[in-house]
Amino acid sequence: MTIRSAQQVDDGGVIRTDVAVVGSGAAGITLARCLEGTGVDTLVLEAGGEKRDRDAEAGSFHVTHLGAPARNQIEDRGRWFGGSMNLWFGRIALPDAIDFARRGWVPHSGWPLEPESLTDWMTVAADILEVPHFDKFDLSTWPSNESVSTFSDTSDLDLRAFFWAGAPDMAATARSGIDESSSVVLLTEATAQELVVDASDRVSSIRVVGPGGRRFTVEASEFVLAAGGFENPRLLLASRGRFDAGLGNQHDNVGRYYLDHPRGEGSARVDIRELTPSQRAVFDLLDEKADGPFGPTQLRVVFPEHVQRSEELLNHSLHGYLLSDAHYSPGYLSFQRLRERVAQRDLANPADVARDLARMVRHVPELVELATGRATPTRFVVVDQMEQEPDRDSRVTVDHRDVDRFGLPRVSVDWRIGESTRRSQRRMHELFEGALKSVGVSTFSSDVLDHPGDEPEMLDMKHPTGTTRMSASPRDGVVDADGRVHGVGNLFVVGSSTFPTAGHFNPTLLIVALAARLADHLHQRAGRSAHIERPLPRAAAADPVEPELG
Repeated sequence: MTIRSAQQVDDGGVIRTDVAVVGSGAAGITLARCLEGTGVDTLVLEAGGEKRDRDAEAGSFHVTHLGAPARNQIEDRGRWFGGSMNLWFGRIALPDAIDFARRGWVPHSGWPLEPESLTDWMTVAADILEVPHFDKFDLSTWPSNESVSTFSDTSDLDLRAFFWAGAPDMAATARSGIDESSSVVLLTEATAQELVVDASDRVSSIRVVGPGGRRFTVEASEFVLAAGGFENPRLLLASRGRFDAGLGNQHDNVGRYYLDHPRGEGSARVDIRELTPSQRAVFDLLDEKADGPFGPTQLRVVFPEHVQRSEELLNHSLHGYLLSDAHYSPGYLSFQRLRERVAQRDLANPADVARDLARMVRHVPELVELATGRATPTRFVVVDQMEQEPDRDSRVTVDHRDVDRFGLPRVSVDWRIGESTRRSQRRMHELFEGALKSVGVSTFSSDVLDHPGDEPEMLDMKHPTGTTRMSASPRDGVVDADGRVHGVGNLFVVGSSTFPTAGHFNPTLLIVALAARLADHLHQRAGRSAHIERPLPRAAAADPVEPELG
């Protein structure tokens, strides 16, 4: 990958390429890696540089929240080469077959493709992300494990595995693997401002803003938006040169059906102090980055498909983490607050900082216990990672009267979480409590069950999804099964913004698979007869096993 800066582009200049990609995160890098060496010239536009610029992020990524509470949408979005993959937590999960199905109890559900069509591309995605082969996701292949068998006697719950990909540096891999490419160019400090559409309803160019306010144009045969769940709809809505409502928005679907994974944290817990070793073992594997038989693992509790169908539930999951009493000490809480202040550059009140530092000094023994790993866990804190049904009124909008320094309209999100999410959460807690009691664990407590009239707070997982959703008909979404924007002949979108539903799975694996699949499709559209080669396979000796989705 040849890396250039937009500082090298003349003001008013024109760049010509075969495929122009907006965004250099997981999807954009995958497209570049897959198209490298195919004879398809590819230009990847990255709004940031090669290093992080927090001021630019704060100015461009600010989101106004109008609906359910959500977390800071700046800290975990990256405006530099590698995008949000630079900040990624590294957890990988397979989607389930039911995630793609039309479910009568889930309005607007169903993908316009068969999950089997993604099988080969999921394997490519696993190679790119260097995660365990897919047979390891099937717990029936694991060595005999008492923790796993805890849930094997009930048909109401099941266990699945998360694997940890170690937060791979995709930007560094792309740079070293295809350095100085003649066919793939990354252009940094290049903010896409508007897609220009011609009279035949095809995109003819992208208007780009570079350093110092210079403006230039990128012309291509094919265009791809790979900039994430907020930026993909933002650019479509900002492109009003031909259509007042924005590009691809003839049925007012761009930005609608906004989804995330509602996260319930701390509303349920298990006291593990008096448990036997065999009772305790299951919580060790439900803990983050547990030592599983195939590397860093985390188990999650899920509804089997037959329970979802019979009880009309959403596809929720439950996992958690172990904490000691030291985690609740005033010194540790002060440490957490101070760390957050530093991350957000919020040090304007010296008195607050001094108080936190003083508490940390008074509670040094507990902090030392935590830092040295000697703190004994006393409780398991439940984390609900949940699905929500698509809601047309849950949406991302832009304000064309208020633009950032790059000329893009600012974003607002009205995130709405339906009662079906909360009902499925309550049922998960009931079944989990029953499974624990069946093995003699009676220390589970749940605010969701104990106080059914209250609504425990749900936060987002920072997985913005659904805002350019995939659909068979233009009336129901923004892109078709190939990711092409309905009604626009040469514009594609890739990423979680195209997911019609999101299950509870972390989206990165499927994002990468869809990007590799799109690269092959673009290769075919360019007139190449052969399919693309699998990019940069891992160095593992074993052959990958094809996944079974579900």
